[in-house]
Amino acid sequence: MADIEKTVQDEQSRNVNLILKNEERHPDEVIVSFPMVFRKMKKYFVAWLLTSIVLGGIIVGVSIIFSARSQTPVEALVSFSYDGIEKGKDPKGGSFNAYSMLANAGVIQAALETRGMDAAMVEPVRQGIDIDSIIPPDAVDKLTTYGHLYQDAASGQLNAAQQMLATTWYSTQYKITFNFSDVGISREDAVQLLNAMLDSFRDYFFKKYGYNDPLGVALVTSDYTEYDYAEALDKFNATLKALKRYINKLADDDSTRFRSTVTGYTFADIRESITSVQTMDIAMLDSFLRTNNISKDPERLQAYYEYRIEDLNRQLKTQEDHLTTLQDLLKGYEKDQVIIFSDSTINTQSSIASDEYDKLINRVSSAANDIAETKEAVEYYNDRLATLNRNSFSSGSKVARVEKDLEKLNNTINTMIDVTKQTADDYFENVSLANAYNVLVPATSDAYSVIRTGIRKVLYPVVGLEMVLFLVYVGMAMVQAISEDYRRRHAAAAGNGEEPAAGDGPDPEDAKQDKQEKQKKK
Repeated sequence: MADIEKTVQDEQSRNVNLILKNEERHPDEVIVSFPMVFRKMKKYFVAWLLTSIVLGGIIVGVSIIFSARSQTPVEALVSFSYDGIEKGKDPKGGSFNAYSMLANAGVIQAALETRGMDAAMVEPVRQGIDIDSIIPPDAVDKLTTYGHLYQDAASGQLNAAQQMLATTWYSTQYKITFNFSDVGISREDAVQLLNAMLDSFRDYFFKKYGYNDPLGVALVTSDYTEYDYAEALDKFNATLKALKRYINKLADDDSTRFRSTVTGYTFADIRESITSVQTMDIAMLDSFLRTNNISKDPERLQAYYEYRIEDLNRQLKTQEDHLTTLQDLLKGYEKDQVIIFSDSTINTQSSIASDEYDKLINRVSSAANDIAETKEAVEYYNDRLATLNRNSFSSGSKVARVEKDLEKLNNTINTMIDVTKQTADDYFENVSLANAYNVLVPATSDAYSVIRTGIRKVLYPVVGLEMVLFLVYVGMAMVQAISEDYRRRHAAAAGNGEEPAAGDGPDPEDAKQDKQEKQKKK
């Protein structure tokens, strides 16, 4: 050992060396000099760098070409933002199902018609649509934490844990993937079709959750000429009441005092117009009918009045029973109790607001209003029936006037329905549901998208290959350094009278570098 240490007392040996020894301390010890390793790494650095760049570039290039030529699925990203979506509800309060909405057959058919494609492709396109919800990382962490807290809760505190911790997350963003390989269209056509579907869904969304279609159908008045004059007037009045209820609901939800740029009306304007028609046009025509006892068929009209009175009395009895039940529930209802524990022997107990209690009060108030309206209607038809039986019937010019007034009233109501629909649609699209549906990232077929897809596919393989090349690069440098050290020590031993093995001796390039370093130091 002393002879070897004496042999390697040259300029290079002054650096810190790592000596790996075996237990037997053989004379052939392996000495790795870190400066020597770094010098070898510097020697092969250019070769390693060029190899890494070329191989990585080839793999990425092949992947990009494959992505451009293959039928790689196209993707888009959409989001929903309205009251209730965070609870998994649609704008009407029902359960929200992203797939049944976004992959709706009507939406796909409308998109195909827009692109001029065959409508028979609806089902293949629908089968190629995949919709995945996107959950933010912070939500995932929160759900995981909540789950652990719920599992660790003591048995006596499970109810509290259930109330405090929400372990369900409803997504507001969705990724739409269109696998168009089985549809038989190009990537460019697939991109345009998917974007057309996103636009078509916007129209479907506003139609479904904007203006109330079932209400719109109910408001379309039937042919009033098929009824007696008094019956036609009742139908007009019922239509206006339904329209007014709808307007009141929109006005209650509107906090901006919205004025439509399409019709120029606010909801208050429409409501005042409806009230004006009810209190003036309908009331005056009704008074004229009763005063002059005008009817197409008095016997039929009498039977109609008697039926309405009987039916309203039945409704009144049901409504009164319903109100009594609600009042009993309200009397026996107990608000939620909160017990506050403290160090003292007396624990405080207090009531807190309850949504269910407030809803029950609203139901009682609504039932009372229904009873009042029904009683008023009963009195109204009783008065009509008495007038019908008391006065003689008119005809001629008075009948012609009634028919003219009914036609005018019919046109006015139809105009109100149309104005209400346009105003409501404008409100939903620009205020209430303006940001309810948004296309965050549309489908695209540009070069950036293709490159991104190609890189994403081979990202991990390329990183793995580069790590392997780096390890090979470092390993070769260490092997070269160990080999050179081995040759130098044998050359030194040969200088002491030992014959070096064939091929032993320092690396000519390294020897040249050592010589240059010694000259610089001198």
